[in-house]
Amino acid sequence: MKFKYFLLALLVSATFSCKKSLNWDVECDSVEENIFETDFSNCEIIEFNDHQDKIQRTDSLLSEWDALQSHNCIGDFRISYEDGNRDQRYAEFSKDPLNPNNDVLKFKIIEPHIQEGTHKKGRVQCNLNDNQCIKEFYQKVRLYLHPDMEYLKQWDEKVHWLSIAEFWNNANFAGERNPFRVTVSLFKLDEGQVEDMYFAVVGDRDIRLGGWDPQWVEINENFPIPFGVWMEIEMYILEGDSDSGRFYMSVKPDGGEKVVIFDVHNTTQHPREKHPDGYTHINPLKLYTSDKLINFMSENNKNLEIYWDDWEFWRNKSPL
Repeated sequence: MKFKYFLLALLVSATFSCKKSLNWDVECDSVEENIFETDFSNCEIIEFNDHQDKIQRTDSLLSEWDALQSHNCIGDFRISYEDGNRDQRYAEFSKDPLNPNNDVLKFKIIEPHIQEGTHKKGRVQCNLNDNQCIKEFYQKVRLYLHPDMEYLKQWDEKVHWLSIAEFWNNANFAGERNPFRVTVSLFKLDEGQVEDMYFAVVGDRDIRLGGWDPQWVEINENFPIPFGVWMEIEMYILEGDSDSGRFYMSVKPDGGEKVVIFDVHNTTQHPREKHPDGYTHINPLKLYTSDKLINFMSENNKNLEIYWDDWEFWRNKSPL
């Protein structure tokens, strides 16, 4: 009988061990590779299912989107909303707010559309899911924050949840063990009216019953976020522990100088991670926030929307 219990325990243990990922035994090289780039011209968004869209070219030529979908390091690419309908949130290609001859990608949230417990939230994001061999990720993209978003400076609340990018080194929603994420957000540090908002980045681990436990937090109060201005943003993340992990971000507003916002040397994986296997899930372009923030903007007839352009990303590339 004891032997049977031992076999059962061994089987359960093996089952949970295999839940981690299929990437443990994948051989990865360290060659710098430009995986993808686009200027969002001649593209359209089509519905994939109820809560996801996909992007394709409007011409018949083999496009960058076809190449992305067939790349052996990228498992799946989609625009994801989690829930809701177009009256509540959407992604679309539109004209550049400052240049009608330029096509850009627009994310907009109108009302909370995702139920989470007793509260709601809103999400529009790009998903790069089920990836392999992305242990060092670099992207460059142009970002434009609608001028209305500056109205958040007048809100009575702090802004600690307004995400624009997220990197998952093991994803809890995918059933991977030891979930850890690095999230880039816009922050308003104080309640009531403020003069400036700032970029922030947080590295935190999932502690299941207790929620998320920040391992480190960086807020750059030396660079006020410009609204209604195009910014070239570089982001870089290297998988590693507290000695070898790194996150980097720079911002160059149009007409301004490039500013290094973050250069964090700290863990970018769960402290208990024994088999690091890269960023299996990445939300490189994102707009994600709370019902309170969404309602504040909509009740004051303000647009909660951001625009993206000239997007490229690499693996095994570090910032210049």
